[in-house]
Amino acid sequence: MAKKKKKVVKVTKKKAAKAGKKGKGKKTEKKSGFTAVYLGLGSNVGDREEYIEQAIFLMEKNPNIEVIKRSANHETEPEGGGSQPPFINATVAIKTKLRPHKLLDVCQEIETTLGREREIEWGPRTIDIDILLYGGEIVSDDKLQIPHPLMHERLFVLKPLKEIAPQVIHPILEKTIEALFDERKAELGEKYDDELPGFKEIKGGGYDDYERW
Repeated sequence: MAKKKKKVVKVTKKKAAKAGKKGKGKKTEKKSGFTAVYLGLGSNVGDREEYIEQAIFLMEKNPNIEVIKRSANHETEPEGGGSQPPFINATVAIKTKLRPHKLLDVCQEIETTLGREREIEWGPRTIDIDILLYGGEIVSDDKLQIPHPLMHERLFVLKPLKEIAPQVIHPILEKTIEALFDERKAELGEKYDDELPGFKEIKGGGYDDYERW
């Protein structure tokens, strides 16, 4: 995608400490060593839906990852314009014992397996896998930022994430995913109206309907 100015969530020590305490108290997010994690998937090269399915399939093959739920697939225009095809976007809920950086390694291995090339920032890609939320944890270093620093701005992330985790709370902004989606959609007006072709649901994707390969 064409490069645009990034609006990054600033993590203060106060917010990090506060969020960390909240995260420790949520039994639903961590059980028997597993952490609830939400991933964003996107593809705009080749058979886009197939790449999404293959990425989920490869996650399922990993003994340290259990896919719990997935959203529908949505077709969206590339952020910032540019002459590249529309994206298929989806989100997935998983349980994992992998720590954030190990999970990042697994996601990047899947991207490489499916032909992801990183020559152009925000350029066309066979598959893109982003760690959106990792329980209630906050990670901020040169390699990884969790929560994803731009997720609250991106309707193509918030809309499918709202389908599977509407009441999950962003650990820094302290708002539910549903509230973040509603706020962002209001800011953008009709740009992402559900009926417009630029943002359309193209396939049901409830986990019950997911075909295990």
